[in-house]
Amino acid sequence: MRFWEIDFLRGFGIILMLISNFVTDLQIFLNYPSNQFWDLFAKFTASIFVFVSGVSFYVSYTTRNDFKKILRRFVKLMSLGILITITTALTLKIGTIYFGILHFLSLAWILAIPFYRFGSFAILPALMFILTHPIVDSIHIDNLALLPLGITPNNFYTFDYFPIFPWFGVFLIGFPFGKLLCKKKPSSSDIPIIRLICYIGRNSLKIYLIHQPVLVTSIVIVFGDVNEILVHL
Repeated sequence: MRFWEIDFLRGFGIILMLISNFVTDLQIFLNYPSNQFWDLFAKFTASIFVFVSGVSFYVSYTTRNDFKKILRRFVKLMSLGILITITTALTLKIGTIYFGILHFLSLAWILAIPFYRFGSFAILPALMFILTHPIVDSIHIDNLALLPLGITPNNFYTFDYFPIFPWFGVFLIGFPFGKLLCKKKPSSSDIPIIRLICYIGRNSLKIYLIHQPVLVTSIVIVFGDVNEILVHL
């Protein structure tokens, strides 16, 4: 059971992610100047992904209420997240990804279960997670134990970080929209460009896993030697 609206939003998000991460790679490898526009663009892109995952959870849990499916999803995404952690720890000198988007989304689908009963009122705990983020972010400890919450060591740096505060709030904002979708029948679009974006959305995980190697390889081919680039990381 698929809703084209979910696939479209996810596909739209993946397209924005490709643009955002390409610009980030240019900033890292070629000293392309950072500015507020691209910082906001990256946050907007991430928000789309997390929001649509919340919508998808609500629709999935309403139509199937299958905890085993959610558990399988958790194991799959967390395993991929751990693989990314290991890969970045071995290949990068700084910026290891300890709790990135895949780690977060795998955990969010588990955490979301008790919040399902809130329905449209999930916006209330959502605001709590978002508004208390500055408080949590101001707390620091000397280890990574509470990293999923948003409590980091001083001078912590990573290339991808999605702590529960505030991102689980963005996830919960998807619940009211998921509830609206559940009131209509699943459908597809006959508009070619929308169908193409929906196709991209249905394959978002595959694209996410391969896009950075493709982007970095492209930069290496066009601008320089991979060894010189990796020295800076």
